[in-house]
Amino acid sequence: GVTIEEGAVVNYSILMPGTVVKSGAVVEYAIVGENCVVESGAKIGCSPECLENRDDWGIAVVGHNVTISANAAVLPKQIISENI
Repeated sequence: GVTIEEGAVVNYSILMPGTVVKSGAVVEYAIVGENCVVESGAKIGCSPECLENRDDWGIAVVGHNVTISANAAVLPKQIISENI
């Protein structure tokens, strides 16, 4: 029930049914709710190595029915509940 377009990257994440990850988007170390859209170029989360201070790292969470706009970023530990 999830669509991951060619050219998208999804690693170490949970994607709920109805979610679409568009080509060029990156989702790592994240939980993404039902019926979300991750537009091209958007980035959700990152690996623990992506940050200088590992204390800043955590799982990124996106609520149900949310659209993450093209080239937008959801950082580690962020919880997003409305479109950005």
